[in-house]
Amino acid sequence: MALKSRCRIEIIAPLPWVPFFMKRVGEKKFVHSNVPSQEYWGGLTVHHPRYMVIPRAMGFMHPVFMFTPLFSLIKRLDKKEPIDLINAHWLFPDGVATAWVAQKLGKPLILTGLGCDINYYPSLPFRKQQIKKALELANLISVKGSELKQKILHMGIQEHKVIVIPNGLDLKRFRIMDRKEARRRLDLQEDGRILLFVGSLDQVKGCQYLIEAFKGMADNLEYLPHLIVVGDGPQQEALLFQTRRLGIADRVSFVGKRPHDEIPLWMNAANVFCLPSIREGRPNVLMEALACGTSAVASNVGSVPEIIHKENGRIAGVADPKNLCRQLIVCLNQGWDRESIRKTVGNYTWEDCAKHYIRAYQQAVSENF
Repeated sequence: MALKSRCRIEIIAPLPWVPFFMKRVGEKKFVHSNVPSQEYWGGLTVHHPRYMVIPRAMGFMHPVFMFTPLFSLIKRLDKKEPIDLINAHWLFPDGVATAWVAQKLGKPLILTGLGCDINYYPSLPFRKQQIKKALELANLISVKGSELKQKILHMGIQEHKVIVIPNGLDLKRFRIMDRKEARRRLDLQEDGRILLFVGSLDQVKGCQYLIEAFKGMADNLEYLPHLIVVGDGPQQEALLFQTRRLGIADRVSFVGKRPHDEIPLWMNAANVFCLPSIREGRPNVLMEALACGTSAVASNVGSVPEIIHKENGRIAGVADPKNLCRQLIVCLNQGWDRESIRKTVGNYTWEDCAKHYIRAYQQAVSENF
Protein backbone atom coordinates (compact mmCIF):
# COMPACT_ATOMS: atom_id res chain seq x y z
CA MET A 1 0.00 0.00 0.00
CA ALA A 2 2.95 2.36 0.57
CA LEU A 3 3.72 2.13 -3.16
CA LYS A 4 0.18 3.09 -4.13
CA SER A 5 0.75 6.83 -3.75
CA ARG A 6 3.98 6.71 -5.74
CA CYS A 7 3.07 4.79 -8.88
CA ARG A 8 0.20 3.07 -10.70
CA ILE A 9 0.02 -0.57 -9.72
CA GLU A 10 -1.59 -3.61 -11.27
CA ILE A 11 -1.36 -6.68 -9.05
CA ILE A 12 -1.27 -10.13 -10.64
CA ALA A 13 -1.44 -13.22 -8.45
CA PRO A 14 -1.61 -16.37 -10.63
CA LEU A 15 -3.48 -19.32 -9.13
CA PRO A 16 -3.29 -23.00 -10.08
CA TRP A 17 -6.08 -24.72 -11.95
CA VAL A 18 -6.46 -28.49 -11.49
CA PRO A 19 -8.04 -30.63 -14.24
CA PHE A 20 -11.40 -32.03 -13.14
CA PHE A 21 -10.14 -35.62 -13.12
CA MET A 22 -7.41 -34.61 -10.62
CA LYS A 23 -9.69 -32.75 -8.20
CA ARG A 24 -9.75 -35.54 -5.64
CA VAL A 25 -5.95 -35.59 -5.46
CA GLY A 26 -5.66 -31.82 -5.27
CA GLU A 27 -8.72 -30.80 -3.29
CA LYS A 28 -6.84 -30.00 -0.08
CA LYS A 29 -3.95 -28.22 -1.76
CA PHE A 30 -5.92 -26.16 -4.24
CA VAL A 31 -8.76 -24.87 -2.09
CA HIS A 32 -8.43 -21.44 -3.75
CA SER A 33 -9.97 -22.71 -6.99
CA ASN A 34 -13.12 -20.73 -6.13
CA VAL A 35 -11.28 -17.39 -5.93
CA PRO A 36 -12.65 -15.02 -8.63
CA SER A 37 -10.49 -14.05 -11.61
CA GLN A 38 -10.49 -10.45 -10.38
CA GLU A 39 -10.98 -8.95 -6.94
CA TYR A 40 -10.35 -5.66 -5.19
CA TRP A 41 -8.18 -5.03 -2.16
CA GLY A 42 -7.38 -1.68 -0.59
CA GLY A 43 -8.49 0.18 -3.70
CA LEU A 44 -6.28 -1.94 -5.95
CA THR A 45 -7.30 -4.47 -8.59
CA VAL A 46 -5.91 -7.97 -8.12
CA HIS A 47 -5.92 -10.26 -11.17
CA HIS A 48 -5.89 -14.05 -10.79
CA PRO A 49 -5.02 -15.75 -14.09
CA ARG A 50 -5.20 -19.56 -13.89
CA TYR A 51 -2.45 -21.95 -14.92
CA MET A 52 -2.73 -25.71 -15.08
CA VAL A 53 -0.98 -27.90 -12.53
CA ILE A 54 -0.95 -31.63 -11.99
CA PRO A 55 -0.80 -32.28 -8.22
CA ARG A 56 2.37 -34.01 -7.02
CA ALA A 57 3.90 -34.14 -10.49
CA MET A 58 5.81 -32.08 -13.06
CA GLY A 59 6.50 -29.14 -10.75
CA PHE A 60 9.33 -28.00 -13.01
CA MET A 61 6.72 -27.42 -15.76
CA HIS A 62 4.71 -24.87 -13.80
CA PRO A 63 6.41 -21.84 -15.42
CA VAL A 64 5.52 -23.26 -18.85
CA PHE A 65 1.86 -23.65 -17.87
CA MET A 66 1.85 -20.19 -16.25
CA PHE A 67 3.41 -18.34 -19.19
CA THR A 68 0.49 -18.21 -21.64
CA PRO A 69 -2.23 -16.88 -19.28
CA LEU A 70 0.27 -14.50 -17.70
CA PHE A 71 1.49 -13.20 -21.06
CA SER A 72 -2.06 -12.72 -22.35
CA LEU A 73 -3.09 -10.74 -19.27
CA ILE A 74 -0.01 -8.52 -19.15
CA LYS A 75 -0.19 -7.83 -22.89
CA ARG A 76 -3.85 -6.84 -22.53
CA LEU A 77 -3.08 -4.54 -19.59
CA ASP A 78 -0.16 -3.02 -21.49
CA LYS A 79 -2.41 -2.16 -24.44
CA LYS A 80 -4.92 -0.53 -22.12
CA GLU A 81 -2.25 1.57 -20.41
CA PRO A 82 1.48 1.09 -21.13
CA ILE A 83 3.42 -0.78 -18.46
CA ASP A 84 6.81 0.71 -17.57
CA LEU A 85 8.19 -2.16 -15.48
CA ILE A 86 7.35 -5.62 -14.16
CA ASN A 87 8.31 -6.68 -10.63
CA ALA A 88 7.78 -10.38 -9.92
CA HIS A 89 7.88 -11.62 -6.32
CA TRP A 90 8.82 -15.29 -5.75
CA LEU A 91 11.34 -16.72 -8.19
CA PHE A 92 9.63 -19.98 -9.08
CA PRO A 93 7.39 -20.45 -10.93
CA ASP A 94 6.24 -16.82 -10.98
CA GLY A 95 9.64 -15.23 -11.55
CA VAL A 96 10.63 -17.65 -14.29
CA ALA A 97 7.37 -17.24 -16.22
CA THR A 98 7.45 -13.46 -15.76
CA ALA A 99 11.02 -13.27 -17.07
CA TRP A 100 9.85 -14.90 -20.30
CA VAL A 101 6.93 -12.45 -20.51
CA ALA A 102 9.17 -9.42 -19.89
CA GLN A 103 11.64 -10.60 -22.52
CA LYS A 104 8.93 -11.13 -25.10
CA LEU A 105 7.30 -7.73 -24.42
CA GLY A 106 10.59 -5.86 -24.05
CA LYS A 107 9.80 -4.67 -20.52
CA PRO A 108 12.35 -3.99 -17.76
CA LEU A 109 12.15 -6.59 -15.02
CA ILE A 110 12.92 -6.77 -11.32
CA LEU A 111 12.78 -10.19 -9.66
CA THR A 112 12.27 -10.36 -5.90
CA GLY A 113 13.40 -13.41 -3.95
CA LEU A 114 11.68 -14.04 -0.64
CA GLY A 115 12.97 -17.21 1.02
CA CYS A 116 12.50 -20.83 -0.04
CA ASP A 117 12.60 -19.75 -3.69
CA ILE A 118 16.28 -18.99 -3.00
CA ASN A 119 17.02 -21.37 -0.13
CA TYR A 120 15.40 -24.54 -1.50
CA TYR A 121 14.30 -24.48 -5.15
CA PRO A 122 17.83 -24.02 -6.59
CA SER A 123 18.71 -27.40 -5.04
CA LEU A 124 16.32 -29.02 -7.55
CA PRO A 125 18.24 -29.47 -10.84
CA PHE A 126 15.53 -28.57 -13.36
CA ARG A 127 14.32 -25.59 -11.36
CA LYS A 128 17.84 -24.31 -10.68
CA GLN A 129 18.57 -23.80 -14.37
CA GLN A 130 15.25 -22.05 -14.94
CA ILE A 131 15.77 -19.77 -11.95
CA LYS A 132 19.33 -18.91 -12.95
CA LYS A 133 18.28 -18.01 -16.50
CA ALA A 134 15.46 -15.81 -15.16
CA LEU A 135 17.91 -14.04 -12.83
CA GLU A 136 20.22 -13.40 -15.77
CA LEU A 137 17.34 -11.87 -17.75
CA ALA A 138 16.35 -9.50 -14.92
CA ASN A 139 17.56 -5.91 -14.83
CA LEU A 140 17.74 -6.06 -11.04
CA ILE A 141 17.16 -8.66 -8.32
CA SER A 142 15.95 -7.64 -4.87
CA VAL A 143 16.19 -9.86 -1.81
CA LYS A 144 15.17 -9.44 1.84
CA GLY A 145 18.56 -9.90 3.48
CA SER A 146 22.32 -10.27 3.04
CA GLU A 147 22.31 -14.06 3.44
CA LEU A 148 19.85 -14.38 0.55
CA LYS A 149 22.00 -12.05 -1.54
CA GLN A 150 25.01 -14.30 -1.03
CA LYS A 151 23.05 -17.31 -2.26
CA ILE A 152 22.09 -15.41 -5.42
CA LEU A 153 25.73 -14.45 -5.99
CA HIS A 154 26.78 -18.09 -5.55
CA MET A 155 24.60 -18.90 -8.53
CA GLY A 156 26.90 -16.78 -10.67
CA ILE A 157 24.81 -13.61 -10.82
CA GLN A 158 26.72 -10.32 -11.04
CA GLU A 159 26.82 -8.46 -7.73
CA HIS A 160 25.78 -5.07 -9.14
CA LYS A 161 22.41 -6.58 -10.10
CA VAL A 162 21.51 -7.74 -6.58
CA ILE A 163 20.13 -5.30 -3.99
CA VAL A 164 18.87 -5.85 -0.45
CA ILE A 165 15.45 -4.36 0.40
CA PRO A 166 14.16 -5.60 3.77
CA ASN A 167 10.42 -5.79 4.30
CA GLY A 168 8.78 -3.09 6.34
CA LEU A 169 6.56 -3.26 9.40
CA ASP A 170 3.27 -1.71 10.35
CA LEU A 171 4.61 -0.15 13.52
CA LYS A 172 1.22 1.31 14.40
CA ARG A 173 -0.44 -2.09 14.42
CA PHE A 174 2.46 -4.00 15.93
CA ARG A 175 3.16 -1.95 19.03
CA ILE A 176 3.71 -2.45 22.73
CA MET A 177 0.54 -2.98 24.73
CA ASP A 178 -0.02 -3.79 28.37
CA ARG A 179 0.59 -7.52 28.67
CA LYS A 180 -2.18 -8.17 31.19
CA GLU A 181 -4.66 -6.20 29.12
CA ALA A 182 -3.74 -8.23 26.02
CA ARG A 183 -4.31 -11.43 27.98
CA ARG A 184 -7.67 -10.23 29.27
CA ARG A 185 -8.81 -9.45 25.73
CA LEU A 186 -7.81 -12.96 24.67
CA ASP A 187 -9.41 -14.63 27.72
CA LEU A 188 -6.03 -15.85 28.94
CA GLN A 189 -4.86 -16.09 32.53
CA GLU A 190 -3.15 -12.86 33.54
CA ASP A 191 -0.43 -14.60 35.55
CA GLY A 192 2.21 -17.07 34.43
CA ARG A 193 4.59 -17.11 31.50
CA ILE A 194 3.60 -17.75 27.90
CA LEU A 195 5.59 -19.01 24.94
CA LEU A 196 4.11 -18.23 21.53
CA PHE A 197 4.39 -19.71 18.05
CA VAL A 198 2.65 -18.10 15.08
CA GLY A 199 2.83 -19.74 11.68
CA SER A 200 1.85 -22.55 9.40
CA LEU A 201 1.86 -25.99 11.00
CA ASP A 202 4.05 -27.67 8.42
CA GLN A 203 7.43 -29.38 8.37
CA VAL A 204 9.37 -26.25 7.38
CA LYS A 205 8.20 -24.08 10.29
CA GLY A 206 9.55 -26.66 12.75
CA CYS A 207 6.84 -26.58 15.43
CA GLN A 208 7.61 -30.25 16.11
CA TYR A 209 11.05 -29.18 17.43
CA LEU A 210 9.47 -26.53 19.62
CA ILE A 211 7.16 -29.09 21.22
CA GLU A 212 10.08 -31.42 21.89
CA ALA A 213 12.05 -28.49 23.35
CA PHE A 214 9.02 -27.61 25.49
CA LYS A 215 9.10 -31.12 26.92
CA GLY A 216 12.73 -30.50 27.84
CA MET A 217 11.68 -27.32 29.61
CA ALA A 218 9.16 -29.31 31.61
CA ASP A 219 12.02 -31.47 32.85
CA ASN A 220 14.20 -28.48 33.81
CA LEU A 221 11.85 -25.79 35.11
CA GLU A 222 9.93 -25.78 38.36
CA TYR A 223 7.19 -23.61 36.90
CA LEU A 224 6.49 -24.57 33.32
CA PRO A 225 5.14 -21.81 31.06
CA HIS A 226 2.18 -22.26 28.75
CA LEU A 227 2.82 -22.80 25.04
CA ILE A 228 0.28 -21.24 22.65
CA VAL A 229 0.30 -22.28 19.00
CA VAL A 230 -1.42 -19.91 16.57
CA GLY A 231 -1.98 -21.26 13.06
CA ASP A 232 -3.07 -24.37 11.21
CA GLY A 233 -1.65 -26.70 8.60
CA PRO A 234 -1.01 -30.29 7.56
CA GLN A 235 0.94 -31.22 10.69
CA GLN A 236 -1.69 -30.14 13.19
CA GLU A 237 -2.95 -33.62 14.09
CA ALA A 238 0.59 -34.97 14.36
CA LEU A 239 1.56 -32.11 16.65
CA LEU A 240 -1.48 -32.68 18.86
CA PHE A 241 -0.54 -36.35 19.13
CA GLN A 242 3.05 -35.36 19.95
CA THR A 243 1.94 -33.25 22.92
CA ARG A 244 -0.17 -36.15 24.24
CA ARG A 245 2.65 -38.64 23.76
CA LEU A 246 5.07 -36.39 25.66
CA GLY A 247 2.59 -35.74 28.45
CA ILE A 248 2.45 -31.96 28.00
CA ALA A 249 -0.94 -31.59 26.30
CA ASP A 250 -2.35 -29.74 29.32
CA ARG A 251 0.31 -27.02 28.90
CA VAL A 252 -0.04 -26.54 25.12
CA SER A 253 -2.97 -24.74 23.46
CA PHE A 254 -3.64 -24.92 19.73
CA VAL A 255 -5.89 -21.93 19.01
CA GLY A 256 -6.00 -22.30 15.22
CA LYS A 257 -5.64 -19.61 12.60
CA ARG A 258 -6.52 -16.18 13.96
CA PRO A 259 -7.43 -12.90 12.17
CA HIS A 260 -4.38 -10.83 11.29
CA ASP A 261 -5.66 -7.90 13.36
CA GLU A 262 -5.64 -10.16 16.41
CA ILE A 263 -2.00 -11.28 16.08
CA PRO A 264 -0.55 -8.21 17.89
CA LEU A 265 -2.61 -9.18 20.95
CA TRP A 266 -1.08 -12.67 21.02
CA MET A 267 2.40 -11.22 20.59
CA ASN A 268 1.86 -8.79 23.46
CA ALA A 269 0.40 -11.51 25.67
CA ALA A 270 3.52 -13.66 25.29
CA ASN A 271 6.77 -13.47 27.24
CA VAL A 272 8.78 -15.12 24.46
CA PHE A 273 8.06 -15.68 20.80
CA CYS A 274 9.61 -18.72 19.07
CA LEU A 275 10.22 -19.40 15.39
CA PRO A 276 11.97 -22.80 15.07
CA SER A 277 11.97 -22.97 11.25
CA ILE A 278 14.34 -25.14 9.26
CA ARG A 279 14.23 -22.67 6.33
CA GLU A 280 13.42 -18.95 6.23
CA GLY A 281 14.07 -15.81 4.25
CA ARG A 282 13.66 -12.71 6.42
CA PRO A 283 10.57 -13.62 8.46
CA ASN A 284 8.24 -10.69 9.02
CA VAL A 285 6.45 -12.51 11.83
CA LEU A 286 9.67 -12.42 13.84
CA MET A 287 10.07 -8.67 13.32
CA GLU A 288 6.42 -8.12 14.22
CA ALA A 289 6.90 -9.90 17.55
CA LEU A 290 9.94 -7.75 18.31
CA ALA A 291 7.98 -4.62 17.38
CA CYS A 292 5.54 -5.63 20.14
CA GLY A 293 8.44 -5.63 22.60
CA THR A 294 8.45 -9.42 22.93
CA SER A 295 11.80 -11.21 23.05
CA ALA A 296 12.31 -14.04 20.57
CA VAL A 297 14.15 -17.29 19.99
CA ALA A 298 14.59 -18.34 16.36
CA SER A 299 16.56 -20.87 14.35
CA ASN A 300 19.84 -19.88 12.75
CA VAL A 301 18.47 -19.84 9.19
CA GLY A 302 18.15 -17.30 6.39
CA SER A 303 18.46 -13.70 7.53
CA VAL A 304 17.44 -14.45 11.13
CA PRO A 305 20.96 -13.60 12.43
CA GLU A 306 20.49 -10.12 10.94
CA ILE A 307 17.39 -9.65 13.12
CA ILE A 308 18.03 -11.51 16.38
CA HIS A 309 20.89 -10.57 18.71
CA LYS A 310 21.61 -10.29 22.43
CA GLU A 311 19.48 -7.15 22.77
CA ASN A 312 16.23 -8.83 21.69
CA GLY A 313 16.53 -12.61 21.93
CA ARG A 314 18.55 -15.72 21.23
CA ILE A 315 19.44 -17.81 18.17
CA ALA A 316 19.02 -21.60 18.37
CA GLY A 317 20.42 -24.45 16.32
CA VAL A 318 18.40 -25.71 13.36
CA ALA A 319 16.28 -28.81 14.12
CA ASP A 320 18.03 -29.01 17.51
CA PRO A 321 15.41 -29.31 20.30
CA LYS A 322 18.01 -29.51 23.09
CA ASN A 323 19.69 -26.28 22.07
CA LEU A 324 16.29 -24.68 21.44
CA CYS A 325 15.25 -25.67 24.95
CA ARG A 326 18.35 -24.05 26.46
CA GLN A 327 17.87 -20.81 24.54
CA LEU A 328 14.18 -20.62 25.48
CA ILE A 329 15.01 -21.04 29.18
CA VAL A 330 17.68 -18.32 28.97
CA CYS A 331 15.25 -16.01 27.19
CA LEU A 332 12.44 -16.68 29.67
CA ASN A 333 14.64 -16.01 32.67
CA GLN A 334 16.22 -12.81 31.38
CA GLY A 335 14.81 -9.45 32.33
CA TRP A 336 14.00 -7.61 29.10
CA ASP A 337 13.23 -3.98 28.45
CA ARG A 338 10.36 -4.06 25.96
CA GLU A 339 11.02 -0.60 24.56
CA SER A 340 14.64 -1.55 23.85
CA ILE A 341 13.48 -4.68 22.02
CA ARG A 342 11.12 -2.62 19.86
CA LYS A 343 13.89 -0.18 18.95
CA THR A 344 15.87 -2.99 17.31
CA VAL A 345 13.29 -3.09 14.48
CA GLY A 346 12.01 0.48 14.73
CA ASN A 347 13.70 1.59 11.49
CA TYR A 348 11.86 -0.90 9.28
CA THR A 349 8.76 0.80 7.91
CA TRP A 350 6.75 0.15 4.77
CA GLU A 351 7.36 3.77 3.74
CA ASP A 352 11.12 3.20 3.71
CA CYS A 353 10.62 -0.11 1.89
CA ALA A 354 8.54 1.66 -0.79
CA LYS A 355 11.22 4.33 -1.25
CA HIS A 356 13.84 1.64 -1.90
CA TYR A 357 11.59 -0.06 -4.47
CA ILE A 358 10.87 3.22 -6.26
CA ARG A 359 14.60 3.88 -6.61
CA ALA A 360 15.08 0.37 -7.96
CA TYR A 361 12.21 0.83 -10.42
CA GLN A 362 13.67 4.11 -11.68
CA GLN A 363 17.08 2.51 -12.12
CA ALA A 364 15.70 -0.49 -14.04
CA VAL A 365 13.59 1.69 -16.32
CA SER A 366 16.45 4.07 -17.08
CA GLU A 367 18.79 1.19 -17.86
CA ASN A 368 16.26 -0.28 -20.28
CA PHE A 369 16.41 2.76 -22.60
